[in-house]
Parts: sequence; structure tokens; C-alpha cells
Amino acid sequence: MQNSLCVNIESSQSLSGQIDSMVWVPCIPDYSTGTLIPLYTLNNFPYQSNNSNKQPLISRGGLKSKPWTHDEDQRLLDLIKLYGVKKWAAIAKALNSSSDSKLVRKGKHCRERWHNHLNPDINKGEWSYEEDLILLKEQNQLGNKWSSIAKCLDGRTENAVKNRWNSLLKNARADMNMNCMPTQTIVNILISQIQGLVNRRE
Repeated sequence: MQNSLCVNIESSQSLSGQIDSMVWVPCIPDYSTGTLIPLYTLNNFPYQSNNSNKQPLISRGGLKSKPWTHDEDQRLLDLIKLYGVKKWAAIAKALNSSSDSKLVRKGKHCRERWHNHLNPDINKGEWSYEEDLILLKEQNQLGNKWSSIAKCLDGRTENAVKNRWNSLLKNARADMNMNCMPTQTIVNILISQIQGLVNRRE
């Protein structure tokens, strides 16, 4: 059984010329009949307006992501006060029921929005040498386990940790002409240099 349904929407005047003629629409299985039920029809196919050009919210991979709005963030914060920071499925359900948007937020989306952007404990300041040293040493030990590494850095999110590591490597390759060096060699050099800076501070 297929897990998606291809719908020809050329006959739909409201969408004609706005998106490709063939669109993959997410479906749910009906086990009683052995068929697939599309989540959207031509009449309720979701799209968003962007500079007068309608952009579809569905792609071959399913619903496209959409930036969070200020109103969504505020509703999410209110729901977190009500439910706490563990009941993400319940929070997502309440958020979707109070939203006019046809784009559904999942519990995972709500959790990531909180941990990566809305949590007031997030540290968005400049990185210190000490933090960079911890990041490089932990990555050297654990590999790219950004969530585990973030736990060693107060207030730094998983995304921030990953982005900082990539930035350090990118800058090292550009500033010190290390393009031909293996990543591990660059990391070892950075650890040595930053450790020296930290020691001089002490």
C-alpha cells in the first residue's frame, strides 16, 4: 500500500498556475477498506499568501515548515505556564485548537521552540574562551552529540552549540589556512590555542 496520494490539481481554478500540477498529499490509511484517505482535498488545500503570490504549505515531504508568529509564541508561553514544560502533546493540541492557521504544530515543534528560542534561561550572549574550550573538548570526546554537550554549557541551546562549533571550524580554516588539514587536527590546534588564552587569564 502506498503511503501518499498524488492529486492532479490542474482542474482547480483557485490554485491553477500557483503550484505544480501534481502535488503529493499526505494520507491516512483506512484499514477497513484498504484505501488511503487524503488529509486535504482541492477545496481545502492549504496555502499561504506571500507578496500576493500563493505559496503551498504542502510539498512531496508533507507540510512545509512556517515561521512562528508573535501571537503563536505568546500563546505557546501561556500554555507552558498552564501545562509546564513536559506535556508537549497537550500543549500542541491546545495551540492548534486556538489557531486559525491550517499548519499544524506538533509537540516536537513546541518543545524545540521553547528550548531553542523562548526559554528565558537561554544565554544569547557572546561566547567566552572558557565556553569555547568546554565545547571543543566535549565534542572531541563525545562527537556531534550536541544535546549532551549543551548540558555542559549553562544556557546554551543544542542549536547554539552546534552553530558555534561549526563557526569555530569555519573561521579556523579561513584565518589560519587550514583547509587541507583534517578536522581533528584543527580541533586539537584550537584546543591548544584557547587553553593558552585561558591560562594567561588566570
